[in-house]
Amino acid sequence: MKKNALLLLMLLMTVFVKAQTAPLIVGGDLDKFYPVVFKDINWINHIPTEIRLGRSSVHQDNNWKGSLMAKFVFHNTLWGNGARFTDVDIWQRYNKMTTQEVPFIAGYRDASGSSSSYDFIIWLRGNTTYYYDSNVTQNPEIYDGVKNPLPFQEVGGPVHSFKTEVDVNINSWGKTTEGTLYSLNGGLNYMNGSLGIGTLSTGEYRLAVNGKMRTHEIRVETANWPDYVFEKNYSLPSLGELEKYIAQNKRLPEIPSATEAEREGVDLGSMNKLLLKKIEELTLHLISKDKEITELKKLTSKVEDLENKMKLILGSGQK
Repeated sequence: MKKNALLLLMLLMTVFVKAQTAPLIVGGDLDKFYPVVFKDINWINHIPTEIRLGRSSVHQDNNWKGSLMAKFVFHNTLWGNGARFTDVDIWQRYNKMTTQEVPFIAGYRDASGSSSSYDFIIWLRGNTTYYYDSNVTQNPEIYDGVKNPLPFQEVGGPVHSFKTEVDVNINSWGKTTEGTLYSLNGGLNYMNGSLGIGTLSTGEYRLAVNGKMRTHEIRVETANWPDYVFEKNYSLPSLGELEKYIAQNKRLPEIPSATEAEREGVDLGSMNKLLLKKIEELTLHLISKDKEITELKKLTSKVEDLENKMKLILGSGQK
């Protein structure tokens, strides 16, 4: 019984020790992000290296300084070997009551492209305490001008100093992957938020695409379809009015100018309605002109009949 209790205690102690994290104190200035070098030691073990960084309390170091949870799973290139990747989860925020970002991580880099150094750099905010653990023994080297002098010379590569801004590829509220994403589920795939393809600027739009798009069908929901053009009380602009407007504005009424279209793009739903409206107005003008032409043909036919009769009368009078 005592032996079993001792074994259980030893097991709990082993789990507890493995769960421990080590402190990582980055010096320097609070408004700068300094290169901290970790190692992809698991490269030789043929498995990815994992590094987890955290700050559970927003009051660590100072009141309301911010919290962080991050995980890096990566495999370095080492002179250009294949199967390299970096998957990152970063959650850095002020507190639960606000969505204000307080960035602690400004960038990361596989620094082994021209060497066998195993180096992987993470830029961390200065004057801040972090905690880390890994699935392999790590001895992070901090280049903050305090622990180690700046800059950090990448083996066979460029020189790295501190950053003052967060890299554009840093997602401070979720997952970033260098690979492709496949969803093989044939059911509903839901995304609550904006989606940018080839761009990080979605503005007020749920979907922003920087590049060409190909599809079999696009359905745009719209309202106030311009059937009202065919109502009897619709005021159809005369062709004279249109001629005057075109001469002054070099475009049709209601249609955006070339400058506006190039600057802001065009709304497919609104533009289709406007184009249909113009087609319907043009159709009414064509119908009206067709009636006028028909009446002219009738008049022309009557005139020709009268001319023929006059010729007959004049011809018989001469006899």
